[in-house]
Amino acid sequence: MKVNQKVVLSSPARTPFAQIGKALAQYQGHHLGKLVGEEVMKRSGLKTTDIDGVIVGEGFSNAPNSARVIANLLNLPLEIPCLTVANNCVSGMEAVAEATRRILLGEGQVYLVIGEESQTSMPFVVKNARLNKKTNSLDSLLKLLPNELPEGVEVRDTLEDGLGDGETSYGMQVTAEILAQNYAIPRETQDKVAYESFKRAYEATQEGRYKPFIMEVKDDEGNPLQADEAVLLREGLVKNPTRMGRAMLMFDNPGMKFDAWKEKYGKDLKKSHGPTVSIFNASPRSDGAAGIIVASEEAAKKLGLKAEAYVSGFHMKGVAPNLMGLGQAESTLALLQEIGEKIENIDVIEIHEAFAATAVAALEEIKIRTGFDWEKNFDAKKINPNGGSIAIGHPFGATGVRLLHNAIMDFHENKDAKKVLITACAHGGVAGSMVVERA
Repeated sequence: MKVNQKVVLSSPARTPFAQIGKALAQYQGHHLGKLVGEEVMKRSGLKTTDIDGVIVGEGFSNAPNSARVIANLLNLPLEIPCLTVANNCVSGMEAVAEATRRILLGEGQVYLVIGEESQTSMPFVVKNARLNKKTNSLDSLLKLLPNELPEGVEVRDTLEDGLGDGETSYGMQVTAEILAQNYAIPRETQDKVAYESFKRAYEATQEGRYKPFIMEVKDDEGNPLQADEAVLLREGLVKNPTRMGRAMLMFDNPGMKFDAWKEKYGKDLKKSHGPTVSIFNASPRSDGAAGIIVASEEAAKKLGLKAEAYVSGFHMKGVAPNLMGLGQAESTLALLQEIGEKIENIDVIEIHEAFAATAVAALEEIKIRTGFDWEKNFDAKKINPNGGSIAIGHPFGATGVRLLHNAIMDFHENKDAKKVLITACAHGGVAGSMVVERA
């Protein structure tokens, strides 16, 4: 969709992203969302009565309509509409898109938008199991259960189920390996992209460039977390890049293939190299939340909101579930065509790194169809200049909003940048892209 009026993004704030089961484990997703909502409201200077609606993106819910629960916790007006969107890893971006749609339709002028996720809170259909060391994995939990469950009764890990639906797709790590094989992306290329993600995020954190966007959150012992936990934990890796090649592989059977690939792309699975996807070139499991105000330009001026960027267009598009990462190429190319823009005119790209393989495969597909030299742009730090999901973390529902925060960082740091593209893929094959312009 091409946005034909100025829709403002303002007052970005997020929690640090934390490792699953660690610093933010005590908070459920909607509680992280509430913390972010409070901070966004504080930074914006808005009164509760200025908010026309709350839209929340999340992958897994611990509350019925988290948007409404968060709005009530924030004491926002009871009469305002509240909507929770669940579009897997694109949920946060979808929430911003939905707020934009409502503004264009005249349904409201100022929306509080939040993306949140607590992967720690995703149960083994046994609440709080991940909080106890005796039950924080499915194997350890099963050891404490009776040896023989009745026929048809099983204990499920909702996080693992969420990474592969068991009906139409493999787990996401397998879809990444499929793309790595079909695009002949060697492990060395993936490790380079992943290492740069770690290095850039670490340097940006050490230099305080993320500080304006990240609020302090206390862990269960009262200790303040002020930066992304995964970034802080990877200092040794940044200083010793040889560790990348020693990381454990996640999947050891790249010979899988399926009909959807050949039907859509006319190619057979290549057997170009061995397994490539490792624990270091994949995004970590994470907890966190990110928020932003989405408003009409008229309302922003009236209420004194600082315009950080304008939404100029967005597009959601799907691909076959087992080609998940390629959705980023499809949604991006469709969006650029819709808004009449060329990839060469985009100054910075913020692409979701579910895996290095999914990001690189999408960039390769764009290169095949447009000639875009992504390698040159990556080396010039025009792609994920401050790191990406591999380093920062990936709380499913929060990533789409976090990508917008990074786009705003790009405008702050690169005074010549006029347009930034954000794009993300999601389980099930859906993906989203959005272009934002300098305010």
